[in-house]
Amino acid sequence: MRTPAANLEPVERDPRKLRKTALWLVGIMVFSGVTVLASYLKWAERKADDDRPAIVWRLDAKREFGLVRHDGSGAKISDLFGDVWIVCGVSVSQPENWETTREVLKRINARYADREDFHILCLTVDPEKETAEVLAPVAAGLGAEIPKWVFAGAGEEFVHKFLKNTLKLGMMPHRKDGKWIYDPALVVIDRDRHVRQATVKRNKYARANVRFDFEEAARWDAEGRTEGLEKSNVETLEELLVKLLDDLLAQPVTES
Repeated sequence: MRTPAANLEPVERDPRKLRKTALWLVGIMVFSGVTVLASYLKWAERKADDDRPAIVWRLDAKREFGLVRHDGSGAKISDLFGDVWIVCGVSVSQPENWETTREVLKRINARYADREDFHILCLTVDPEKETAEVLAPVAAGLGAEIPKWVFAGAGEEFVHKFLKNTLKLGMMPHRKDGKWIYDPALVVIDRDRHVRQATVKRNKYARANVRFDFEEAARWDAEGRTEGLEKSNVETLEELLVKLLDDLLAQPVTES
């Protein structure tokens, strides 16, 4: 039989016990917070010390297209899969747009001249006008020989979408006042079709991925923006590119 509610006596609360319980709860929360923060800081510090190349995204093996190389021969993007390669957009009729990039590519080509598993692909953003006949003398002047260093074109829409949507460059190539406007940055692809970038420390607990935009680096040098570097921006960026390529060339294919 239930006791009538009217006969129930209220529980007496001990203020000291309540304060003690509250203090315990606060202590547990503080301890947990400090522990989580300490664990995070240790993890962040380990990540900051990790200078392995960053995987940014991966090319879809099904999204490929045919190319016409500067000797007039045909090829496919997939011919490069399994090797390490650099790809960029160019307009050979506007050499000023990729002046610094061109010199970097010449040095990179010479450095890895004996590597059959390394390639450079320069895709013209104006394939309708910059045909194989136009690309060939430019390639010859730079010492670009197939299959090590290829200048190539394809359908304009395919090239532009590949540069912007697949390689995630900063803009879709387009004309403005009769000139081609496009992102000249180099993109590095590893053996597993991953787009890779070098990493640098930003501070004690953070690091950043590096874009290989040598035209921007040259502009910063011209403006005196050394950012405290021991060398020029172009030299520093090229060293990071070489280190990245050396790391990737030392790795085998790991994914299908």
